Amino acid sequence: MTRLPDEVRDEALAYVYAEFDRRKWEQVASSERGGVFDKLIADEQFSELLRPYYTPAQMRVWLKDSAAKEYPRALEGIGPTARYTRRGYPGPSVLVTATLGADWTVVPDSIEQKPMRCQAVSAAGDEAVVVWGSYRVLRDLYWAASGARVEGEGRVAVVITRPTMTALHDAEWARVRSFCALIGVEAFSVMYAPRALTEPRN
Repeated sequence: MTRLPDEVRDEALAYVYAEFDRRKWEQVASSERGGVFDKLIADEQFSELLRPYYTPAQMRVWLKDSAAKEYPRALEGIGPTARYTRRGYPGPSVLVTATLGADWTVVPDSIEQKPMRCQAVSAAGDEAVVVWGSYRVLRDLYWAASGARVEGEGRVAVVITRPTMTALHDAEWARVRSFCALIGVEAFSVMYAPRALTEPRN
């Protein structure tokens, strides 16, 4: 596909991410996301930006494979698209204390992505690797946790994040626990929801 001019891409991402923010995209079911793409393509204010470069079918590919794919990382404050959202997750410190305990902290400069993960250390000097993401990316979390175990990490925690207080379905949680047990890592499930940012990111 044609690479969009920077100014067009900037304007299109700002428009799409405002819509994702409004809809709380992380709570939109996979089965409903295609409908959101269709509405955006039918929205003249959005489509007129991309029309000189893309057909409607290509706009859909761009929405799915570029804008939507980068949005979760943008909510983590990571990557060049982070400046287009006005929402953000509270950060790995919240996950680490919610799962391992209040005496655990994130090791500086240890945060990595795809999937999101970090090193954590306790006040007593114990160490752990924490890997997190939604149930949708369980495969990636499992692979990262397996890699950490292969590399000799003694304690690894997989955290399934939820956008609301609603618990995972029993079958989903059983699947998570079974996968984690298979490789000897801990399984957690916590609510981890984006908040409105008081200031846009640069």
